[in-house]
Amino acid sequence: IRTIEGFSDRVVSLAFSPDGKLLATGGGPPTLDGEIRIYEAATGKLILDLKNSHSDQVFGVCFSPDGKKLATCGADKFVKTWEVPTGKFIKSFEGHTHHVMDVVWKGDGKLLASCGADNVIKIWDFAKGEQTRSSGGHGKQVTRLQFAGKTSTFVTCSGDQTVRTWNVDNGRSTRSFSGNKDFLYAVAISPDAQMISAGGEEGVVRVWDNRGRLLKTLTPTEPTTTKKK
Repeated sequence: IRTIEGFSDRVVSLAFSPDGKLLATGGGPPTLDGEIRIYEAATGKLILDLKNSHSDQVFGVCFSPDGKKLATCGADKFVKTWEVPTGKFIKSFEGHTHHVMDVVWKGDGKLLASCGADNVIKIWDFAKGEQTRSSGGHGKQVTRLQFAGKTSTFVTCSGDQTVRTWNVDNGRSTRSFSGNKDFLYAVAISPDAQMISAGGEEGVVRVWDNRGRLLKTLTPTEPTTTKKK
């Protein structure tokens, strides 16, 4: 449909606004200023370029449920929030001791969850600007996380080859999903928390039900060609 170009370096995170009208991107060159941009999805027009947002590469971007705020995180160990579409800085959250790999909003917009290369997940009260809890359990960096719709359940994946579900209200892990054979980079959970999928370095996507039963293993396939008759 469209190609968006002109980035200073790699793009490592993408997020659509809840209404699908805006696309946020995060990235930038390692050890230099992070790059955050917001585009009009229908046209590819640049709406906002957040200069000097993070002092290192940006790893995660996420719109709030009402679409009026953007949360970002990066290698500078910070989680930050911004007004949309003005780009006005709102507040930052500090507490991770290593790169912050991802950040998401809970469905009610009151809490934020972040994960990092310090192997922990942190929950933040947005209004107070404070950390409410920190949870461990993964053996290596936690690379991605996502809430299940408006529920209190969220899911994480890690370099330790495991996927976990958590309850944001008490910070406890509710289930672990195994069977992966390499570092995990991506995870998703259905809005009703009934299905979870993850993939990574192995080049395989696995799909489980919420009880931990493996439903499907999606492997790469060679492109097919149609022979002319």
